[in-house]
Amino acid sequence: MNLNHTLPRSTLLLVESNKTTLDSLRAMFEQKYIVEVAEDGQQAVNIIYDLDIDLILCAVDAATISGQELCVLVKSNPLTQHIPIILLTQSSTIEEEQACLEIGAIDYINTHVPPQIIYSRVQNHMRLVEQQKVLEYVSCTDGLTGLSNRMQLDTTLNRLWHAAIRGGHSIGLLIIDIDHFKDYNDQFGHIEGDECLKKVATAIAQTKSREEDFAARFGGEEFVLLLPYTNLSGAKRVAKQLLNNVRKLKIPAAKSANAEHVTVSVGVAAITPKFDPLQTISPIELINQADKNLFKAKRAGRDRLC
Repeated sequence: MNLNHTLPRSTLLLVESNKTTLDSLRAMFEQKYIVEVAEDGQQAVNIIYDLDIDLILCAVDAATISGQELCVLVKSNPLTQHIPIILLTQSSTIEEEQACLEIGAIDYINTHVPPQIIYSRVQNHMRLVEQQKVLEYVSCTDGLTGLSNRMQLDTTLNRLWHAAIRGGHSIGLLIIDIDHFKDYNDQFGHIEGDECLKKVATAIAQTKSREEDFAARFGGEEFVLLLPYTNLSGAKRVAKQLLNNVRKLKIPAAKSANAEHVTVSVGVAAITPKFDPLQTISPIELINQADKNLFKAKRAGRDRLC
């Protein structure tokens, strides 16, 4: 499998206060990359925290927050420090170039060079980003099911949690457990058990209705479906669809399961996280609540949500 084909187009953020220059840069790159634009540094900060940005091309003299100030903000935040920044200037000096590189800029380009030079330098840096994304995809993907693994789940949940605090919206989460999976393995063997895991993982992935929904293997026969911008009612609707999607697989169940086909149990939870310096609530609270509800679903007879 060509891993590059499994990854979405890279996203370039352009930060430029001059609208003519901004439009020119957008036209230069929009055929190859997803292009987001910001007319000042403060707008850029909001975009960086809300979207997955792969590379930033920012004018040194950007309004509100300068290019250098933006670079310091990005590089000092653990959630954004991985994003490379190229700074653009109309009047380069050796002193300014050294200062930009020292604070973390990956490149410093004078806008008076031919446009193809700017394009090539951005493209070369983006190639490095894309190669890194392929390596991260391999390291963050469960080798059996193709879903994300626990490490990537923790990273994504943490990012979405902080975005939800800023945006004041809810996050829904489903923990899914394959019912009587140990009995299934005992009766049919581990090879068939792996096939069962892959089929259920496919059903979970197909239940996602939006690009931002996130599916991961939690461990063993447990999976997680993370639903940003989703309240409890919305998360329950997704869980019901998931239960039906797994039933439609019609995977023969183990005899001891007292069921015709393999089913799953789902624990559902949703939280609207808020920043409160007097009370620390972390993303693990959302997982813990869903896990408690999963236990209730299994005790209530399985093949259901709670």
